[in-house]
Amino acid sequence: MKPWEEDETFLGRWLNGDVSEAEKAEFEGSEEGKSYKALVMAADTLRAPQYDADAELSKLQARLQEAPAAKVVPLYRRPVVQLLVAASVVLLVMFTFLRPRGTTVTTAFGEQELVTLPDGSQVRMHANSTLAYNPKTWEEERHLTLEGEAFFEVEKGSSFVVETEAGNVSVLGTSFNVRQRAAALEVVCYTGKVGVSVDETEEVLTPGWEVRFEKGELVRRQNLELAEEPTWLSGTTPLEDVPLGEALEELVNVYGIELEYNDQLDSLRIRTTIPHDNLDNALKLILDAVDLRYDYNTETRSLVVNGTNP
Repeated sequence: MKPWEEDETFLGRWLNGDVSEAEKAEFEGSEEGKSYKALVMAADTLRAPQYDADAELSKLQARLQEAPAAKVVPLYRRPVVQLLVAASVVLLVMFTFLRPRGTTVTTAFGEQELVTLPDGSQVRMHANSTLAYNPKTWEEERHLTLEGEAFFEVEKGSSFVVETEAGNVSVLGTSFNVRQRAAALEVVCYTGKVGVSVDETEEVLTPGWEVRFEKGELVRRQNLELAEEPTWLSGTTPLEDVPLGEALEELVNVYGIELEYNDQLDSLRIRTTIPHDNLDNALKLILDAVDLRYDYNTETRSLVVNGTNP
């Protein structure tokens, strides 16, 4: 049985970020995990209507002062009580089913998808990624949430915000790539200007610049020689000095394999580029480079990383 099937506390710990990176990768790569991620991100897109409590209280007090004294009648003699209860139920149902709904798009392992937003901006999503936004409020607030990786081409207009678990990215009109996997966030600016906000750190990127954060800390800021768009759109993913677990997760995203490894091996760093059409080569490029023993079962499509060679 999987950990989330036998441990009743697993989902709560996952929501609070209290599971290991290996458990998180395994769960979020499963069908159950993808469904839970989609639900969580869809909920983030809902916005409660604005309500001025002080103003409404003043109006109510004014009406009470103007109203004549009411005759006291026992509640059991007033059928209006039943009507009020029924009305409350109707209002609850209306709020539940008629409030604005968000749109959630999820890509499967090895799948990419093009999403056109209400203002014409385009998002090209990488494998095993989830995007959520609310089309009903898009004109007032261009705000969406992303888990995974996507390339954005944003139409000019009001502020455009991409929210991730690891930080936020904001632009007016530009093209940029956002990669958020586990506790890492990478942002690359292709055109225009991009603002990146992680906790108390603010970075502004111009074309060709990249930043990388790990667990909220800025670990890299560098200028790159870029093509017109990210290479993952044409079949290869660069892994530039990333922990082993993040590199293995990319194998899961692209090839849809099962993964088992010890997250203590994350001290190993990977610097390579993996293809999307040859798993054997991708395995060698990642695991042989750091001299790790591994077994891959072609029938079950499962990879077990055993450790370093003696």
